[in-house]
This record gives sequence, C-alpha cells and structure tokens, in this order.
Amino acid sequence: RLLRSKVVALDIWESKFIHVLEGDNPVADWTKGAWMSPLLAALNDPERSEYEAEYRRRVALAYPKEPDGTTLFPFRRVFFVATV
Repeated sequence: RLLRSKVVALDIWESKFIHVLEGDNPVADWTKGAWMSPLLAALNDPERSEYEAEYRRRVALAYPKEPDGTTLFPFRRVFFVATV
C-alpha cells in the first residue's frame, strides 16, 4: 500500500525456504546470531542466562530433530519488485 501510488507496477510474493540445519539446537543457534543478539544485550545476568536457557528449551521442542539428526527450519521471505 505504501508503494502502490508511487510505482507503475508492483509485484510482491512470499517464499518459504526449508533450511536443513545440523547441531545440538541449530535453530536456537541460527536465530541467536540473526535477531537475538540485541535482545540478549539489553538484559542483565541472571535474566539474560535464564531467558536464553528457556528460549533454547522451547525452540528445541518446537523444532525437533529428524531421524537423520538434522533439523528442518522453515524460513519465510517476502520479496518485492517495483517499477517506477
């Protein structure tokens, strides 16, 4: 909506990629580098340690290992192309 009045054509689509991850708790490790760092930096110990431990526990339950030991992590991306 923000771009519609400013462009000639606007294409928007969504794709979901399945990342095949390896490791003990790979989804928690992957998200820690992507978006958890600012949140964890804002917390002081012991809150930081407690929050991270609970987060890792919940993520491990939400994204269990497959029989081959890998973890599948669906990752949504939104793309857009605007013609001006």
